Amino acid sequence: MVGEEEAKAYAGRNFYPALWAKWVGEKGTDGKISKADFEELCKSIEFPKGKGAAHGPWTDDTFAATDDDIHAPTYFPNGWADFGEDLKACSAVSLSKLLTEEMYNGYKDQKTSLGVTLDKCIKGGIDRAKIEKGGDKKWNCGKVGLLFGDAECVTKFADLMGPVILERHGLPADFAGHPAPNLDPEKLLAFDGIDDNYVISTRIRTGRSIKGFALPPSISASQRKELEGIVVGALLKLDGDLKGDYYPLAGSCTYEAKPTGIDKATEEGLIKDHFLFQAPDEPMLLSWRMERDWPQARGIYHNEAKNALVWVNEEDHLRIISMQKGKDVKAVFTRFADLVKAVQAACQAAGKDLEISEKWGNVLSCPSNCGTGLRASMMIKIPLASKQEGFAAWCASKKLQARGSGGFASAAADDGIRDVSNVDRMGKDEVTLVNEMIAGVTALVGWEKALEADPAAPAPA
Repeated sequence: MVGEEEAKAYAGRNFYPALWAKWVGEKGTDGKISKADFEELCKSIEFPKGKGAAHGPWTDDTFAATDDDIHAPTYFPNGWADFGEDLKACSAVSLSKLLTEEMYNGYKDQKTSLGVTLDKCIKGGIDRAKIEKGGDKKWNCGKVGLLFGDAECVTKFADLMGPVILERHGLPADFAGHPAPNLDPEKLLAFDGIDDNYVISTRIRTGRSIKGFALPPSISASQRKELEGIVVGALLKLDGDLKGDYYPLAGSCTYEAKPTGIDKATEEGLIKDHFLFQAPDEPMLLSWRMERDWPQARGIYHNEAKNALVWVNEEDHLRIISMQKGKDVKAVFTRFADLVKAVQAACQAAGKDLEISEKWGNVLSCPSNCGTGLRASMMIKIPLASKQEGFAAWCASKKLQARGSGGFASAAADDGIRDVSNVDRMGKDEVTLVNEMIAGVTALVGWEKALEADPAAPAPA
């Protein structure tokens, strides 16, 4: 028979009392379970071992020694000499022209109050530079090459972070500050001119960070579990159309009500239906070690209709999403606004406010999402327009992005389906950004219909 002490010895710092209590309740005798039952149950849980990680050309041997330690190592013992020349030669990330040797030396020994280092923030950009030098140009960690380990990084390393944010959002050096939120659905443009036959779905999302916690690139296992408890407790108080339940990832043992998470088949179904995130396998998440302790304390809250979602502890503390089939962007935005307001109010009621900067708006893990953090999109069928020579340039001119149907960093598929969204996040309020998407989709669908009638039809003005 296996008792609690032996179970603790096996799981190490990843021993979860709620999980042990569940096992004993199902299989136990006098507080113990049989060796065979223990081995069978352990196979269903991937206990993280607190080690480094590797993927393709990339490795990182560092890890947090205890659950209470954030992940913010000093990666470069020799300082600038360890990466400076490689970084300067890498034009793929804006970090290469914004980080100077003098700036790095001034910050390299400093830490935020939570303990985050500059090394942690720039790790992905350095990874990209070194892997690219080795001949592999597929390690795509974004255009910036920098993430925030906590919200204080923005002010602690201000000489770097300020210019990074401004460049990423195309803002002038004298940028006065991000405007006040605007969540009024009555201010949206009309969208009834968009032909339903060309629209698959509409989606609006944003992120939010909770004060007092390191952001996902650095957050400790203990902080992640605490944040999950606070946020889920708040979400479960939502009512009306937003009322729902929380579903921790399969194998997550940190939520007492579901101590082993949801079953794998349910999780795979949610991923397949594009409701849920999947295990990290792309550079944007791996370079900054957001896979640590996976899948613990991660999950999704959704209402009964599955059109109001909150992701917990993925790339941001929270991802707030409103979505539905078809083109009714006003309904999607109204629900989105209600959910954003409800989440903030619920967190404040639990004694936790959000990380909102007077100048930069919402502070999230990635500089590209600061400001509103809002991405409004329609998945549309435009097989002719998307293959026009000037398609990408036209989208850029309208402040739009057209992703392939696979999402971030995906190659545009030949199915002609594009996820068209606003590019800007900062310097404009939420209504303005959604309206840019509506105007762009209206024009693209019109262009597609014109091309069906005349293959030489020009791009809309």
